[in-house]
This record gives sequence, structure tokens and C-alpha cells, in this order.
Amino acid sequence: MSILAKLSSQAGDRSEGANRQVVIQCLENPNLLDEIVTGLHSQYAALVGDCAEVLTQVAEQHPDWLAPHAAALVPLLNHKATRVRWEAMHALALVARSAPAVIADLLPTLAEKIRTDSSVIVRDYATDAIANYAATGKPAAERAYPLLREALTAWEGKHAGHALRGLCNVATMAPALMDELCVIAADYSLAGRAVVRKAAKELLKTIESAQRQLSSTGGPVCR
Repeated sequence: MSILAKLSSQAGDRSEGANRQVVIQCLENPNLLDEIVTGLHSQYAALVGDCAEVLTQVAEQHPDWLAPHAAALVPLLNHKATRVRWEAMHALALVARSAPAVIADLLPTLAEKIRTDSSVIVRDYATDAIANYAATGKPAAERAYPLLREALTAWEGKHAGHALRGLCNVATMAPALMDELCVIAADYSLAGRAVVRKAAKELLKTIESAQRQLSSTGGPVCR
């Protein structure tokens, strides 16, 4: 039996338990991922969503396994089905560190998704994809920085927590930006939402840790 036939939409399982069983099989036999990827091209949105969900759950444990297939997820970012878009974006966020070249080419699309996609989940994961890409090196961090700054204020700050966590990666990889990051951390440490304040404090800690590694004084860079 094809592994695709065992997916929830094909097996008539509304609980998605069937998808979880397929994930287990793929973890035991990664070669099955090739067939799951073929399902991304189906005309049936439910099947495409199942395949993207399986790939996401595999990537949560083994992002390097999905990295060779990352490009196959990109066309799904414009799918009419919201579930397909968010699963594809989630998977790309998970593999961003393992497939940075794919994310680099995708940065304008990710920024546009943050600005315009109707799904909060899609926008969150688009921010996470940029954030994780920023952790792959100084050039990536410098490219990600203006996009994460824009994400801070998008949709009245709904994605600020995700963007601030991404700026932690920028602080680690691009110390020349620390002065600007200090201002951002200070501003958002006074935010109304607790999750945003917590992320701002984490950014401040990351900045100070990075500064200690660069400076013999060990003094805080943000005052």
C-alpha cells in the first residue's frame, strides 16, 4: 500500500491519528519522505495538507532530513487552503537553519507574507523562518535584521515576540547592530503583553552575553 493511502484524508480518519502513524513510519524509514513529497503536488487540498503536516512533524525531530525537500514546500505558500500554507510555512521555519539558501531566496516572499497573509499562524511561522535563518551567519543576520524590525510592528505588534526572538540571533551573529538592538530591547521591555516583555528581556540578555565575549571589560552594552 502506498504511504499516501495511509494519510488521514485518504483513510477517512478525522482525528489525524493516521497522520501520526505515518510520521512514525517516516521516522523509522526516511526513504518514505520521497513519496510524501510527491503528495505535495496533488490537486486535493486535504491530501496536500496531510503531506505538509507529516513533513512538519518529521522536521521537528530531524530538520536535516527535510532540508533536501525544502524547495518543494515553497509553491504551497500561496495555496488557497490556509492549513496548507501554515503547515508549509511551519516546515520551512523548522528547516531554515538546514536549508539557508532556500530561505535566502524566499526572504521577499516571507516579508510579504508577514504583511499580507490573512492567517496569524502563517505570519508567525514566516517570522520564525526569517528568525532561524538569521542564526546561520553574519550575512544572513544582516539580511534578516530589517525584515525582523518590520515584523515587530506588523499587524499592531502581533508578531513582536517572534521577531524579538529572531533579533536574539541577529545580536549573536551581527554585533555591529548591538546599539540599535539595545534600543529595541529597551522599548519592548515596557510592552503591554507579558510575552513580548519576556522576549525583550531575552534579547537584552543575549546582547550582554555577546558583548562579554567581545569585550575584556565584561560591562553591559545596554545602559
